[in-house]
Amino acid sequence: MTVLDWLLDSDPAIRWQVMRDLVHAPAEIVAAERARAATEGWGARLLELQGEDGQWAGGACFPARSFNQCDENQGQPWISTLPTLQLLHDFGVEPCSDRVRRAVALVRDHCRVR
Repeated sequence: MTVLDWLLDSDPAIRWQVMRDLVHAPAEIVAAERARAATEGWGARLLELQGEDGQWAGGACFPARSFNQCDENQGQPWISTLPTLQLLHDFGVEPCSDRVRRAVALVRDHCRVR
């Protein structure tokens, strides 16, 4: 298996970027693959983990549970809302997809930095 084959045999969040940047696939093929980032794989999983309050891990910038660097079992800062939204962006989820628009609306309506 080549490195390119390995990259293409991965999550849609990786695959669409490989198709665009390394394979130079036609734009419509890349767009179709990118659209899958919100409905399959890592992007879909992150969207599923959003709380009813619109937040991830119960916090805007930090998890609701306190972050203690000495305790591995405490919530990690990169699982809260802000870094999760950045990950979704980096994964290439389409901001105009219904699923992403609902997620962002929940953040807008309910997520506040205290």
